[in-house]
Amino acid sequence: MNSKKLSSIIVLFLFISIAFGQTAMALTNSDRGLIVDLLNQNPDPVKPGDILEIRFSVQNTRSSTTDNVVVELVPKYPFSKVSGQPIIENIGKLGKRYEDENSKVVKFELLVDNNVNAGQYPLEVLVYEQGNRDHASLKQEVMIDIDSESNAEIESISLEKLVPGKKTNLSFVIKNVGNSPLKNAMFSWESTSDLILPVGSSNVKYINFIDIGENATVEYQVLTNVNTKPGLYKLDMTLVYDDVEELQTITQAGTLENQKRKTIESKAGIYIGGTTDFDIVFVEQTQRGDYSFSVSNIGNNKASSVTISIPDQEGWNVNGGSNSVVLGSLQKGDYTIADFGITPDTYGEFLPLKFQIAYTSSDGEREVQDKELSVLASKPVLIQESAKSSGSKSWVVLAFAVACVAGFVFYKKKKL
Repeated sequence: MNSKKLSSIIVLFLFISIAFGQTAMALTNSDRGLIVDLLNQNPDPVKPGDILEIRFSVQNTRSSTTDNVVVELVPKYPFSKVSGQPIIENIGKLGKRYEDENSKVVKFELLVDNNVNAGQYPLEVLVYEQGNRDHASLKQEVMIDIDSESNAEIESISLEKLVPGKKTNLSFVIKNVGNSPLKNAMFSWESTSDLILPVGSSNVKYINFIDIGENATVEYQVLTNVNTKPGLYKLDMTLVYDDVEELQTITQAGTLENQKRKTIESKAGIYIGGTTDFDIVFVEQTQRGDYSFSVSNIGNNKASSVTISIPDQEGWNVNGGSNSVVLGSLQKGDYTIADFGITPDTYGEFLPLKFQIAYTSSDGEREVQDKELSVLASKPVLIQESAKSSGSKSWVVLAFAVACVAGFVFYKKKKL
């Protein structure tokens, strides 16, 4: 009895094993019964940040039809789903091989990551019958070409003119105008005959990373010699950074990149010269009451067509004549005298006096400087002497009158 039961169990086990083996063989044959081909990608190659359009051909090579065929994309980095666009498509029935309807074309759209490097990236495709995703008939990877171009430009320079002998901030804005991040960038510059030199640092700056569309600013303190001849001078700039050409291998552990250094060279002009500075000193008050001032060019550049004027202001009035004096050209270190006929509202105290100096700088631009000086408001010498003279004359007249009166009285007494 027990032997019969044991025999029955063994026979049943063998039957199940044979049936399972036939099913597994059928599944294997099923795997070979569907073929997926990548027809095209648009654009080819695609650039980072773009939308990728891909078309697949799904073909049934079985001897029987296949119903409710589903094609699904499984996007992984650098691909992602486009909002509103499906990544699963039911293409319906596929006829058996040798029939006209044994293949269909399906189209999908995916978004490519902004920061991806150039190379070929795998995209997984699943093909299965509706409701049977866990036992997909086909799981296949297709390779998508991505072209990631690194480009940069020196977008702007903060300085157009440099005054000799004056320490000045100089900054450069570097922008990533390519389709991939800039990595390990090195920026440097140099001027003709080293007329412009950095102060406190070298002329080389390093930038680790600039994202797509972003920019980075490198700053310097620069100086040029006080005796540098005014003029336009060339500035040579060099930018070197990593350029990822091709992504050779992709594994679960990471990526292997083939890199080289890319160099961008450019030039710009910086004008050395330009503005200057002035100093005004009160010299004296003339006998007529005019105020004399010394005007000095204390800057490092020549000033041409210099005029100095006293604008309308409280506390001072111009005496009828012109409120400006033409001084001509002043080399650096030169000075000249300017006289103004002005009258203060009050005397005996220091009053602020405002000036405007207009001149043509060494680069041909008309410049204006405002200056202010504290000046002692005193009465003119002629007024003071006139007051003294009139006072003396009054005493003489008074003495003469007294003498006349005394003489008249004496005459009367003598006559009596």
